[in-house]
Amino acid sequence: MTEARAKARTRPGESRFAQGFALFAECLLTGVWIAVAALPLVTYPAAFAAGARHLGRRMAHERGGWREFVADFRAAVRRGWLVGVAGWVALAVVWVDVRAVRDGLPGGPLVGAVGVLALIGAVVAGLRAAADWR
Repeated sequence: MTEARAKARTRPGESRFAQGFALFAECLLTGVWIAVAALPLVTYPAAFAAGARHLGRRMAHERGGWREFVADFRAAVRRGWLVGVAGWVALAVVWVDVRAVRDGLPGGPLVGAVGVLALIGAVVAGLRAAADWR
């Protein structure tokens, strides 16, 4: 079934290799756009959300380029910067936690491991939420 859909989506005269390479190139270009949009350091959730929507459009064979990416980014940044600030606050809390562990907090290794795992979980949840943003 998957091969039938892939063959149905191929354009005449275009190989699967060419399609795969075009998708790879689009991913690289979108990564550059995300990096530029995330430069203010608090807009990274909005940048990831706009990038995910752009790649979703690309996978659905819909039109979309820089202008659509910027429009998605502007829509996501309205409240997305608050999520970016919350992410930096969470990072600061874990950094303080790790510093306390290094200074000899009783039960330090366990507390440090829980803090770092919680930060990893928060990053994964944030990226999943950005990818599902509409």
